[in-house]
Amino acid sequence: MFSSKLHFWIGTFTFILAVHLTALSTEGQDSRPVIRISIPGLGSTYTMPFQIAQEQGFYLEEGVDVRILGGVRTAPSIQMLVGGNVEVSQTVGTTTLAAILQGAPLKVVMVFNDKPSYWLYSKKSIRSFADLKGAKVASITPGSTGDRLLKIVLEKNGVNWKKDLQIIYIGTSDVLIKSLLSSSVDAAVLSLPGNLIAKDAGFPELASFASEVGALTGGVATSEPFITKRSDVAVRFLRATLKGLKFFKNNREGSAKIMVKFMNLPYETALRTYDATIPFFVWDGVISEDFQDKVLDFQLKAIGTDKKVSRDKVFDFSIMKSLATN
Repeated sequence: MFSSKLHFWIGTFTFILAVHLTALSTEGQDSRPVIRISIPGLGSTYTMPFQIAQEQGFYLEEGVDVRILGGVRTAPSIQMLVGGNVEVSQTVGTTTLAAILQGAPLKVVMVFNDKPSYWLYSKKSIRSFADLKGAKVASITPGSTGDRLLKIVLEKNGVNWKKDLQIIYIGTSDVLIKSLLSSSVDAAVLSLPGNLIAKDAGFPELASFASEVGALTGGVATSEPFITKRSDVAVRFLRATLKGLKFFKNNREGSAKIMVKFMNLPYETALRTYDATIPFFVWDGVISEDFQDKVLDFQLKAIGTDKKVSRDKVFDFSIMKSLATN
């Protein structure tokens, strides 16, 4: 256990160091300011606004050099953001709030979704939550939104996730679906298009997490100094990302082609994935104050703290609102 943890943190440190050295070696070779984004993986619908903005040249139009760093888990992603190794993180959930509660000067400045797109699928012999007793359930990463939702849903359905089953963490969505299809696990938390693949293969859906109000999956978290000391760059970056989000919402065929490239999907599967995911996305990158309160309520409960925090301590949609009026 100690050895695996040591290797993980050595790997994380090496990755962060490589990112920092890369930035040092390339900064100044181009007049455009560099913005580094850390994302969990490259094969997710929740990275599409970034990737569409890059593919369609929206970042180039705004004069910013955006570099997307894939495969960064939620906790290291926020550590990199706090340490200044990236300017932006896609992680806008409980990990970000936990860092803010500990004093990190971070803000969520844009949100992509207002509902979580996760499902719990099981092997064919499991038809109810009661059948999960003693099962091996695959999840994403500890503390991620999908993992916290899994535990909440299990508890709501009378399953003690600490005693009644074993949760194993095996990473990205493509690995999760492969583990379920190969019967390496008894159930798995799936996102799109994994749930569609499982459904087509005849695996039963035990639960959809979409009704769990307040769980954010994608968006833009950044540091306060970035939006105050580099406000012009922040505005240009967010304007281009908003263009990417609107393209995603409005252009089914064009978005599907970009999904084919980054999610490694057949075109028809990309279209099905697009149709299934679009209802989870917002139009303007902003959520209402009432919904912000619901998000904070969900996240504080998920973290397991009695602390209270005001919405303006976590969210700052001032730039997004100004873009909507201009």
